[in-house]
Amino acid sequence: MNPSELKLESHHKYKVAAEFESTQENRSLDEKKKISKQDDECPPPDKGYAWVILASSFVNFLFSFGSPNAFGVFQAYYLKVLFVDEPAEKIAWISTMCIACTLSGGLLASPLIRLMGLRNSSLLGTVIASVGLLLASFSTQIWQLTLTQGILFGLGSSIIANIALTVPALWFDKHKGLAIGIVASGSSIGALVLVPVVTVFVNILDIHWAFRILAILFVVCTGICGFFLKPRKEYLPSKKLIDLASLKDPAALMIYAVGILMQVGFNVVALYFPANLIDVGKSPATASNLIMVYCAFSSLSRMACGPLTKKFDAVNIALVFHFLTGVLMLTLWLTSKTFVPLLIFYICFGLFAVPFFALGPLIIANYYPVEKVSQINGVAYLAMGLTIFVCAPTTGAIFENLGHRTSYKPIIILGGIFYLASLIPLIALKYFLKKDNPNFKNNVSSLKS
Repeated sequence: MNPSELKLESHHKYKVAAEFESTQENRSLDEKKKISKQDDECPPPDKGYAWVILASSFVNFLFSFGSPNAFGVFQAYYLKVLFVDEPAEKIAWISTMCIACTLSGGLLASPLIRLMGLRNSSLLGTVIASVGLLLASFSTQIWQLTLTQGILFGLGSSIIANIALTVPALWFDKHKGLAIGIVASGSSIGALVLVPVVTVFVNILDIHWAFRILAILFVVCTGICGFFLKPRKEYLPSKKLIDLASLKDPAALMIYAVGILMQVGFNVVALYFPANLIDVGKSPATASNLIMVYCAFSSLSRMACGPLTKKFDAVNIALVFHFLTGVLMLTLWLTSKTFVPLLIFYICFGLFAVPFFALGPLIIANYYPVEKVSQINGVAYLAMGLTIFVCAPTTGAIFENLGHRTSYKPIIILGGIFYLASLIPLIALKYFLKKDNPNFKNNVSSLKS
């Protein structure tokens, strides 16, 4: 090939490359204009309809995650009236399946939202959970209640709860922390509202009508609030049940690890502290009332997470609170033999033990693109739900064999150690959040995946 031909070919290649680059620039400019136009047409964040979204999400989370807290009333009825001749371990499967499915079933939300949209997915969760409650009202066997109150209600509630935590991230920017904290407080406030309501109907009528009335309340409240849910702009989460990329993402893995370790420590208190109060001379009614006191402080703690994150790093807050919780369990609860120090511990536990339920979704919403928020939340709650299957019977075995059903020290030590162990993935999370991550929202490639 002679020099003139080489020059001509080189010029041709340069021209093609220039035209391609120009085309790409024009396409990129068109995409930016399209996105800008969509943003201009969208309602503004933190204003107007965003507060309708917040109120609707709060009510939905109140019923979906608050109702299982009220199921302790049903559990007592099973033990004392309905299934007096059945072993407690067998009866416990009803609440175990309910809590586990409520936590882990949210993984279904992401593909459902992709297929049906936010509103229809939430309403589907309402139908499933309400049918579960209605069928539970006709159930007379443990296996029937495990399927209806446990699995059906749990799966329906999990879909509603996942969406309730996801939608505020779409509508809030400046007040995102406050919004997610308020929604997360719904589970504790739900206990304050629903425990006395369920107790009254169980005592005045019977457990069957209590289930039916709760089903009516559930379908009306979550149905109306679900109808108001919609994205601020186009929202298409992953259609995959599990995005394998999140299982390779070190930051997401640390979030999952914190949830698992914290769940073990949290369940020690949730399952055994009321019994400890009874052992020091308090009545079962007093123990139940103190659960509502705990829930009140827990809700305040979750709501405070949003404002706190404006002054302090969310991971630092979790580090301090988990450290305090572990120390309080290994000192104050471990050494307390009278009511007053136990009450002080319970209040402190409500304040310090649960913020990660609000901080976890907030960290996910702040660092990951909105398309991935629902799925990462779903995997995080799946990990906590599966933990219950392991930690509940294991904790019971430790209490039975090492504590001989009289000493709480072995399980208190277990819970305290696991809370302190959660500091390790929290420290690692702080490190990984500072590194470049292709899955984070500030990375262009993550927005295209």
